[in-house]
Amino acid sequence: MEPLILEVKTRGLHRYFELNRDITRIGRALDNDIILSDPTVSPYHLKISRNESGSIKLENLAEINPTKINNCQQDQLESSLLPLNLQLGRIKATILSRSQSVAGTRQLAGNHGQNLLQHPICVYLLAVICLLVGGLHYFLGNFSSLRWDALFSYMLRETALSIGLFVLALTVIERLLVNRWEVKSVTICVCLAFLGYAVASLLAYQIAYLLSSQWPLTLFNLGWQLFIIPTAIGLYLIKFSHVRNIYSICLAIIICSPYSVPALLNNPIAENLSADFNKAARYHSSLSAINWHLSKTVSINEFIKLTESLESGRFVD
Repeated sequence: MEPLILEVKTRGLHRYFELNRDITRIGRALDNDIILSDPTVSPYHLKISRNESGSIKLENLAEINPTKINNCQQDQLESSLLPLNLQLGRIKATILSRSQSVAGTRQLAGNHGQNLLQHPICVYLLAVICLLVGGLHYFLGNFSSLRWDALFSYMLRETALSIGLFVLALTVIERLLVNRWEVKSVTICVCLAFLGYAVASLLAYQIAYLLSSQWPLTLFNLGWQLFIIPTAIGLYLIKFSHVRNIYSICLAIIICSPYSVPALLNNPIAENLSADFNKAARYHSSLSAINWHLSKTVSINEFIKLTESLESGRFVD
C-alpha cells in the first residue's frame, strides 16, 4: 500500500507525518503514534486504520471535542477518497496522498538578483529621508512662524511615530501569521509609502491652488486613507508575506481602522454632512449634560406674561 501523509496545519510551517502503519493513533498521550500537544486534543483522539483494498477507516476516540471529518462530526468513516479534512480539537489536519499536487513556488521578496533596497544601509537612509521630508512638509506650512523646537517635535511626533506604529503593527502581524520577523522589508515598504504620500500630497496642494478649491485635497486625503493605505498593506501581506488574499484584505482594514476612521470623521465633508442632517443645534453637541445651557427655560409667552407683571424699571433673569 502506498503510504499516506498527514498534514497538521500549524502557524507558519505545517508538520507532516507519514501514515505507513496499518493502525495509527493520534492524541496528546505520549504512547500515541502521532503526538499533538494542544490542550484541546484528547489523550486518545483518533485512530486511523487501513485495509488491503487501500480504503481508510477513521474512528473517533475522543468524548471531549470529538473529531470532525470534512466539517462533520462523525464517530466512524470509511473512505478511499482523498484528501480528508480533519479537526481534532482546534488542530486542523488533512490526510493526503503522496501524489497530491502542491502549489507553485512563490518568489522570495527582494531576491531578484542584487536588490539595493535590501541592504541595511538603505533602510537607515530611507528613514532619515522620511524625517527630512516630514520636516520640510512642516516648514512649507509654517515658514512664517518657524520654531526649531516645534520643527523637531513635529518630525518626531508626526513622522517618526507614524512610521514606527505602522512598522510595529505589520511586523507583529507578520510574526503571528508566518512565524518570522521581517523588520527590514516592512520598514522599507512603509518608508516608500510615506515618501509617496509626501509627493502626492504636494501635487494635490498644487491642484487645489490652481483650481482655487479644497475639493482636490479633500478627495486625495479620503482616497489615501480609505483605499491607498489599505491596498498597500494588503499587497504587502500578499506579495511579501504570502498570506491568503481574504486574510490580507481583512487584516489591512483592521490595521488601518485606528488611523482611517478618525481621519474620516474629522474630514470637512463628513462634518458638513453631519451638520446638514442633524436636527440638533450645532452648539448643542459641544455641551455636556450638566451644562447650564441645557437647563429648563421658559417659553416666549411665559416670558411676556412675566415682563407685564413687572413694575417699571425692574428686571429679572
